[in-house]
Amino acid sequence: MVQLSIILLLIYVVIAIQCYRSASHKGYPKLFFTLLGLVPYFNLVVWVYLLFLPDLKSGRQLGSLES
Repeated sequence: MVQLSIILLLIYVVIAIQCYRSASHKGYPKLFFTLLGLVPYFNLVVWVYLLFLPDLKSGRQLGSLES
């Protein structure tokens, strides 16, 4: 039972790291999405949500080109 708990904890940490990386790459608040990525049973939803969110950094660059 302890081994299962450790494996689940490691999976949660890996998903939180992926949320951090996706949020920092796309320009979203890193701390907010990392904390949401640590919440059990909600972390996969946050991770998939980050995958489909638009990239804010490229949006700022495109907006500056249009002006």
